[in-house]
Amino acid sequence: MRASVVRVVWGAVLVAFPGTVLRRCPHTPRTRAASGVVRLLGARQLAQGLVTNRLGVPATWQGVPDALHAASMAGLALRSDRWRTAALADSAVAALFAASALRGRDRRDGRTGAGR
Repeated sequence: MRASVVRVVWGAVLVAFPGTVLRRCPHTPRTRAASGVVRLLGARQLAQGLVTNRLGVPATWQGVPDALHAASMAGLALRSDRWRTAALADSAVAALFAASALRGRDRRDGRTGAGR
């Protein structure tokens, strides 16, 4: 399955069910503000998935926002006990999307990733 499809589905889940997502993150406050942030992040995922797929953005560039987001969430996890669990989970998802973009680049370029 293409990463853009997974991204759009994930974004839709975040927008539609922020409370369910937050319940999966122990020790994370389930406030109205937290739900709003989850919805906002879901909207970003939806937009990124639709735009990059529609415009044919090169795979390497698709991973840049995800790598930056993963780094920012890792920083938040280091600084905030309150948001650590949610930030680590979000950082992991963003890192997987970034890695998927790089993997997609390797496939399109004919490289397998072996021997590196």
